Amino acid sequence: MSRTRVHIYLGQDRHRIKQEAQRRGVSMSQLMQAALIAFLDADPDKREALILRRFDRLSRQMSKIDRDLSVLTETLALYIQYELAITPPIPVIDQAAAKAQARERFKHFIERVARRMADGKSLINEVVEELTPQESDFFQMDLEAADGE
Repeated sequence: MSRTRVHIYLGQDRHRIKQEAQRRGVSMSQLMQAALIAFLDADPDKREALILRRFDRLSRQMSKIDRDLSVLTETLALYIQYELAITPPIPVIDQAAAKAQARERFKHFIERVARRMADGKSLINEVVEELTPQESDFFQMDLEAADGE
């Protein structure tokens, strides 16, 4: 097989190409030739199908994020409405102490959120998991109903 010399200019990635060629035990020329052949032989339909699958996955993830954000927004709005409805006004003389206490409580709140986030915990996920019936729960209900008959 005869080969034709082709001169190309490589940018900053030339070190990565050289390292990859050394890792694979081939010359840079062989690596570049294999990469070009793979690129030119790639099936556009397969590439498009792969991209569509990724878009579908991203779309599902965005839908879940949108749902979670809606739940979070509604929860926060209801909590604020409830808190404002039941909290009596603080007399002017007690406001300084109340603000100091509020700052301290908020500091502890933020620390707790940071700890839970660092641990990878989510109260919303814990509540949803607790409320979501498991398959074994359905069989337990059937057994309880059979015992009652």
